[in-house]
Amino acid sequence: MKNILVTTDFSEKSIAALHIAIELAKQHKAKVYVLHALELPIRLITETQVSVPEAMYFLNLTKQRFADLKKEIGNEVPLHDLVETLPVVEAVNEAIKKHNIDLVLMGSNGASGAKELFIGSNAEKVIRSATVPVLVIKNPDEKLNIKHIMFGCDFSKRFLKPFEKAVNFAKLFNAKIDLVYVNTPYQFLTTSEINARMKEFLSEEHISMKKFDTYVYNDIRVETGILNFVKEHDVDLICMFPNGRKGIAHFFNGSISSDLVNHSDTPVLTIKL
Repeated sequence: MKNILVTTDFSEKSIAALHIAIELAKQHKAKVYVLHALELPIRLITETQVSVPEAMYFLNLTKQRFADLKKEIGNEVPLHDLVETLPVVEAVNEAIKKHNIDLVLMGSNGASGAKELFIGSNAEKVIRSATVPVLVIKNPDEKLNIKHIMFGCDFSKRFLKPFEKAVNFAKLFNAKIDLVYVNTPYQFLTTSEINARMKEFLSEEHISMKKFDTYVYNDIRVETGILNFVKEHDVDLICMFPNGRKGIAHFFNGSISSDLVNHSDTPVLTIKL
């Protein structure tokens, strides 16, 4: 891991994500890029040059906030500040390409109710489009002492490459990984069917050399099954895989990863399939 991107709105949770990024950077001699997506009021984008001074005011204010942030954080790790006048999703994707980002960190308040249905959280939007793993922090006091990771999947072969990335991430913390299948009434599999899937998945050459615990957890919904498993097994990090659905398809079908980013208090690492 050489380049880490942290999104910030200068809130308590985004500062917590930055502290974690700095700790990772110190351990792995990585660079830290700090991104603020400055979404200017629409009238400043659509009006003529008369609005330029007002737009410059917002840009200068952001630069001052970055200067204050660097004073507060200190200089243990140099911070490379990025300011983009783009929606946060576009800004993150641009930064990933331009700076060869390996990991994105975000602090999030999540979303619920009508906001979740129609708008969603910024973190939820980013995980659906980011091409690199995204780590979402929900607790402003999070220290990211990761020793126990839950990897939720259906044990089909499409999860093999994401699982390799999860294993590499776990190595950063010397953490244990549990593989979990959540069995629901609506997508029910028999014990023999699940065991056969697990056996085939774990027989892959690059996996069979390692030891992982496997679990089948029964619940009404996959999301609640994961959240309940996390509580019962003292999991430090949930590893999930966004489906990338957008628009009306996302509205009707949803995404388990997005739901967890919105509802879980435990950090969530998403790796795109």
